Amino acid sequence: MALNKHEIKLHNDGREFSTLSNLPLSAIDAQDFDRVIMLLHGFPDINTTFNQVWPILLSRFNEKVLLVAPKLRGYEKSSIGPEHEYMLPYLAGDVKGWIHELNPQLDKPVHLVGHDWGAIVAFKTANLYPDLITSMVTLAIPYLVNIRSYELLWHVPQQFYLSSYFITMQFPWLYKAKLTESNDYLTSLWRYWSPDYNVSQEEITEVRDAFKKDGVVDAVTAYYRHLFRPLSLIKSRWPVDFEKVPTLILNGANDQCMSSKIAVLEQEKLKKFYPKAQVKVVPQVGHFLQREAPEVVAGLIADFLESI
Repeated sequence: MALNKHEIKLHNDGREFSTLSNLPLSAIDAQDFDRVIMLLHGFPDINTTFNQVWPILLSRFNEKVLLVAPKLRGYEKSSIGPEHEYMLPYLAGDVKGWIHELNPQLDKPVHLVGHDWGAIVAFKTANLYPDLITSMVTLAIPYLVNIRSYELLWHVPQQFYLSSYFITMQFPWLYKAKLTESNDYLTSLWRYWSPDYNVSQEEITEVRDAFKKDGVVDAVTAYYRHLFRPLSLIKSRWPVDFEKVPTLILNGANDQCMSSKIAVLEQEKLKKFYPKAQVKVVPQVGHFLQREAPEVVAGLIADFLESI
């Protein structure tokens, strides 16, 4: 385990979640910290995705900070459940449970930093439990809730093609072999989404090995299957009161998974009515911006959190 990293377990709804922490469990139990920064990973990825921003964030905060990076629901056997429980309200419920476990008196600031699906989970948590969150930063996923389909079609028609991989995640005969049997699909996906990032085979192998474990690949792709279910979509909308939860939305200029044109559209929409929602397009990076430019991204995160 790297310096200043411990593995602890967080819990919710009978599930157990492996979590990286800068503090041992004894310090957490003693509440020996002044704020919580929770790092939520996306797909296809795992919680080590924040390894390079981790020491930078720790160095930026003079007070004692608790930095945690849990594995999301379904990414290990101890948190797998029935398919209907991968709707966003359940995932946000995990974050709620973790906050109560780490900050039982609810007397310390809590900041969420989410990438990809972790960003969506952060949005939904802010929607359902705004009083638990001091602020948040989302990476790679714009707000989206305030964009109509016709606006997307007019301003960013290529997004419908960029999101076509959603179809792969609907059927086991399409996704299982691709995500578990070799590095080829994951490597090509990462390189397409982040065309300027020289992803290593070690990074890809770590993700693929996680997906190979019993039940994991079906669980983590269930997130996408709920996008095609009307009831799930209704329950999963994530309108956020940015007056209660100030938010920084970061997107890579070269992102080939979620077009930065959407972020530009969001800049125009949000600045008129929501001064506490900021949007920044980070140049020369793609979808995995926390891996591609950790110093830049960690600096933006820290600057924003310190401003709240």
